[in-house]
Amino acid sequence: MKQLKTAALVLLAGLAAASCSDDETFAPTRYEEGTLGAFVLNQGNMGVVDGSVDAINFTDGTYASSVFAAANGQSLGDTPQDGVAYGSRLYIAVYGSDVVWAVDRTTMKIEARIPTNDPEGICAAGGCVYVSNNDGYLSRIDTTTLSVTGRIAVGPNPVRIAAANGFLYVAISDGYNYNGGYADGKRVAKVDMASFTKVKDIAVGLNPGPVTADAAGNVFVVCLGDYGATPAVVQKISPDDQVTDIGPGTGIAARGTTLYVLDNVTDWTTTPATAVTTYKTYDSTTGQLTNEAYLADDGTLPPAPVDIDVNPANGDLYVCSQATITGYTLPGYVYRYDASGRLVSRYDAGVHPCAVIFN
Repeated sequence: MKQLKTAALVLLAGLAAASCSDDETFAPTRYEEGTLGAFVLNQGNMGVVDGSVDAINFTDGTYASSVFAAANGQSLGDTPQDGVAYGSRLYIAVYGSDVVWAVDRTTMKIEARIPTNDPEGICAAGGCVYVSNNDGYLSRIDTTTLSVTGRIAVGPNPVRIAAANGFLYVAISDGYNYNGGYADGKRVAKVDMASFTKVKDIAVGLNPGPVTADAAGNVFVVCLGDYGATPAVVQKISPDDQVTDIGPGTGIAARGTTLYVLDNVTDWTTTPATAVTTYKTYDSTTGQLTNEAYLADDGTLPPAPVDIDVNPANGDLYVCSQATITGYTLPGYVYRYDASGRLVSRYDAGVHPCAVIFN
């Protein structure tokens, strides 16, 4: 949603020293399961249409809409950004409502409402849930107390987060600083999870956003550019913090040592606007292109893709799509492809589906 912004924030310093819970069983990344089902996060439209959560049941193949509202009798809130399934709960970052919801993964009942400023990205590792706050901070949530136990400054307008190698990698966009050329962005903050301190900044391209990690500890970041003269590019950060370009792309997902790249380029000068979309795979350890048309243009491609996610259990690829390029208040779709790239299902989702979270 908020990839380019228009005002600057000041980088501050901060430390926190509380530890996280080890009372539940955890896995190290966002994509931790994928055998039971999946949650679809619908972003809605800021101030116009509230967000929602849908659920796909892999056992019987059913798709249920608005499961959060049905279970709790209330709206999810304004502009959810990201979510993570961890331990027994699903955690959902809702930007416009300044809240992270902790809900039971089975019943979808609310277990806690955790206040936090402008939450965007979210990930979980080592017994904690981490949230990037658009006000320039990274928050840490303890999964036993379900409360924020620490906040550290990471840089203006942090976006997505990935965990790898004992560190958190936080994309810093400086997205409000349009007039200054986003000068204090163009970096990924590297945070030591054990001490919860920022150890360094890693220089990357313009407007970094989506972040993911592979099984070898490589981290990938989409630098979205300026939606004009500077195109989007996917960059790789090796475990020793070396940065290399992979190729053009606007969305990424990783499974094992395969990197899946969505590249959706819209030409706004045409009427109506037109888009060219490609889906490629790379060997994430070498950066070599392995399939330049992973999803073939055979009439089954999504009309306006915004996000891709891969099921860790079987390699199925899920693509979130708007109904049209400008369908910002219309219900969208989620397309499911098997590991060979064949279309399996198309689900009717809510307004602006933006993420699939595996259960």
